[in-house]
Amino acid sequence: MSTNYYKSGAWNAICDVCGFKFKSDQLRKRWDGFMVCAPDWESRHPADFLPPPTTPRVLPWTRPEPTDVFISVTYGAEGEQLTSVPTGTYSPEDPNP
Repeated sequence: MSTNYYKSGAWNAICDVCGFKFKSDQLRKRWDGFMVCAPDWESRHPADFLPPPTTPRVLPWTRPEPTDVFISVTYGAEGEQLTSVPTGTYSPEDPNP
């Protein structure tokens, strides 16, 4: 149907999506602000209304990870230990130093 006719209070307008000409009272404003015809109209997605995720809780205090301590132990040809582990670093008798 041609839109080149007189209708009181309406004017010719173009759909922002398909580009076809309609009377102004046949277009609707879509959620994104476009003026569209009935086939191009769509409702807003329900996920747009979900609340944003909450921010993670802030810890009251933190401690930086300590630097690694490497101890070199050398062994002789027969498997005997040539250097000893520094004292106070390991005690097999005491599991909780």
